[in-house]
Amino acid sequence: MITTDTCPSCLTRGIPAAKERRRGLHIAHGYICRCGHRWATARLISAYPTRKAA
Repeated sequence: MITTDTCPSCLTRGIPAAKERRRGLHIAHGYICRCGHRWATARLISAYPTRKAA
C-alpha cells in the first residue's frame, strides 16, 4: 500500500510515509515533511482492503 498524507503544519500534500510498522490488526506510518514537521498515523488494516490484480 502506497501511503501519503498532508503535513498538518505547512499543509503540503503527498508526503510519503518514511516508516511503517504493523502490529496485529493495526498499521502505523511515520511521516517527515520538508518543513521538518514529524507525525504518525495509526489505522486498522481491515479498513484498507488490498486489491488483487485482474
